[in-house]
Amino acid sequence: MNIQSALSSVTPALHHPMPLRPVKRLARVASSFSSSTPMLNDILREKLGEEYRLETYFGDEVLQISAGTVDDLAQCYMTVFNESWGESWTLGSARAEIMNSLRADPERIPLISLLYKDDTIIGFCWVLLMHKTAMSKEHDMPWELSDGEKSTGMAISSYWLTEVVKKDRIMFIKELGVLKEYRQVVSPFLSIPILERSAQMGYDVGFLWTNVNSKAFKWGLGVGYSPVHFFITNNLLLMYGSVQGSLKAMRNVVEASFSKQSQYYMINNINKYLLKGEARI
Repeated sequence: MNIQSALSSVTPALHHPMPLRPVKRLARVASSFSSSTPMLNDILREKLGEEYRLETYFGDEVLQISAGTVDDLAQCYMTVFNESWGESWTLGSARAEIMNSLRADPERIPLISLLYKDDTIIGFCWVLLMHKTAMSKEHDMPWELSDGEKSTGMAISSYWLTEVVKKDRIMFIKELGVLKEYRQVVSPFLSIPILERSAQMGYDVGFLWTNVNSKAFKWGLGVGYSPVHFFITNNLLLMYGSVQGSLKAMRNVVEASFSKQSQYYMINNINKYLLKGEARI
């Protein structure tokens, strides 16, 4: 498999619409954590141009996002998921979903990054940080499943976390999307500051659910995530993996300037799981 063409096929558009809890005060995230955002912005300007920039928001900072920024994010969100998933979001419904999704309670801390070209948002990533006891089938299992299937997913997740890896702090990758004309090169810039802050705060386990036919599935495999349960219904599955491991994979791509060698690790992970030969460099 040619690495450049393969990597362009695995930049994901994750999508998890779901009902939400009543709004509570956000947990405060300490401001003392270091951030790679300034460094990433330097690389963005050097590699892609002065018009690119990255903005990040953590914990209570999410409440300070302006209404105008939410509107711009809704435009990007609508475009990404209507194109990638064949959905029918409007600006109004996308804005409502974003506002609800980012209103996490003290047990579900939001982290978000936005990528701009000039004044236009071209990509976004956000996660929710939680203890495993804060997980629920209503919020964290695929919304289109039956109640019984969701309960099974929760039981398997609990077993894997408690008995297999013995971890209890989870980073739930809620959304990651990029306008299709930019997907090949910008996804790592969005995810690195999120993964970095999550790791600094002691969240060891990354979690997402997706469709086996989606680009998000291959992205998850590429950064070292493993499927722990296939629902079969609608080709959905749960994937778990290491926050530090996925951070290392993303940093390697950026620091090696998106060379073929930098992408070998991700593509080879995909090929190993799918029983294909090693990636060619």
